[in-house]
Amino acid sequence: MDYGKLIEDSFTYAKEGLLGNIWTWILLIVLAIIPAIPVIIVIAAIVVGMIGGVPNWILLFSGMAVAIFLALLLSSFLAGYEIRILRGTTPLPPVSGFGAMFFDGIRYIAIQIIYMIPVIIVVALTAGAAIMTALSSPTNPEAILPLIGGIILGIIIALILAFIIGLFAIIGVVRFARTGRIGEAFNFSEILATIRKIGWGHYILALIIVFVIVMVVEFVVGIIPVIGGIINLIIVPWVVVFMSRYISLLYDSAGAGEPTQPMAPVAAMAPAE
Repeated sequence: MDYGKLIEDSFTYAKEGLLGNIWTWILLIVLAIIPAIPVIIVIAAIVVGMIGGVPNWILLFSGMAVAIFLALLLSSFLAGYEIRILRGTTPLPPVSGFGAMFFDGIRYIAIQIIYMIPVIIVVALTAGAAIMTALSSPTNPEAILPLIGGIILGIIIALILAFIIGLFAIIGVVRFARTGRIGEAFNFSEILATIRKIGWGHYILALIIVFVIVMVVEFVVGIIPVIGGIINLIIVPWVVVFMSRYISLLYDSAGAGEPTQPMAPVAAMAPAE
């Protein structure tokens, strides 16, 4: 597998698509920002409540739960746009047809949640055991200390499980994007066949390479004083587009050839002048 070609093609795709259409870049920045708004509002309410005295924690926790739910809903727009790229659309599609983007994004998020259920169960059992032990022996260090090892072990198991599941989920999401059918995201026989065609070693190494690239970019931007956060926000669309294109090309390297879900006519998708 030519990893350099994967990187070069994905970078060129993002560069030409975003620099060639600044309006698309701006809209993607907005889509990346809006999911954080409900959470920011609730956090601000918590801070104000603490300053004003003893806050109503039940109300605030309920508000945080609602904020997280709204954040997931709002993140569906950007997730839906990722699905368009994973379909293999060339060149970079415009940011339009928000209803379709939202619907695709909701299904994308639902697929990810279903895949992560085993990890959630492991984390919940580990956290539940820790809480129950702490409540039953709040002043007994001998009862709590061994639990730390259990928590660490639970975290390790959850991380390993998340990695393994992620290998299947990535291909599953692309299958959903290409066919438009949620069931194809869990067609494990076809997912395994695709990974075998790519080659397990090539597949895992390709994912490690793109992960390292993104982490290095995020780290470099993160250490820039004062304006690092602003720059990071600006490059979020590039990261999303680059990663999605990279995964799409990696999938295509198997020669899977699933039919792409029909797209709306270009004229209908073009943003209004």
